[in-house]
Amino acid sequence: IKNNGRLQTLLNYEWQVWKMLRSNRIILTDVDGVLLEWENHFTQWMLNRHYFTDTGDKIYPYKLLPDKQNTYEMAERFGLSISEIRKEIREFNKSAWMGTQLPMPDSQTWVKLLHAEGWTLIPITSQTSDIPAQLLRKKRLGELFGDHVFQNYHILDTGADKNSALSEFHGTGLYWVEDKPKNALCGLEYGLKPIIVDHPYNRDFSHPDITRVNNWKDIHDITQNKR
Repeated sequence: IKNNGRLQTLLNYEWQVWKMLRSNRIILTDVDGVLLEWENHFTQWMLNRHYFTDTGDKIYPYKLLPDKQNTYEMAERFGLSISEIRKEIREFNKSAWMGTQLPMPDSQTWVKLLHAEGWTLIPITSQTSDIPAQLLRKKRLGELFGDHVFQNYHILDTGADKNSALSEFHGTGLYWVEDKPKNALCGLEYGLKPIIVDHPYNRDFSHPDITRVNNWKDIHDITQNKR
């Protein structure tokens, strides 16, 4: 009986996914830099990192380097090696700070409107493999955008490639919203319709089959065939 119950749950889940794909009103979306602000949040976390010496002195080891405050590469921003900054990003992405990220400007209004118009958003994010942190990310997205806006989460390990997750939607022609050119191109290879959200760090990238937008209002216009 227990096995039959699990089988029924699995069948119900697959039926819901099949219905979503059939409707084609699905947007695949990254999270950091697309739905949630990451760059400034991580910077504040780094500046708040501290430890105590044996004498009780409070030490803040990380400081922004002069003229590097707006550099996107965090290793350069803080004068660390790539391996050191990756370790810190992993710690940040599984920290309680995942529960306090702010939404990207104007994203709440337009994402909620898209959902009201029948669109479902499927997040594909390389956050962390830490389960409590994944739950915190889901909770935060629900708080900001609504509990039923997002379905079928794909939460990958920190910095992981998104090929395997995107391959599940191969040939569907779904919209794929990203901020990183590499991941946008990956979506193109799988027959998706990539949309890249404009940031200073991706402005040197251009591709005739990848649409650049400023915000979620532009994305809404695309779904309305206004762009």
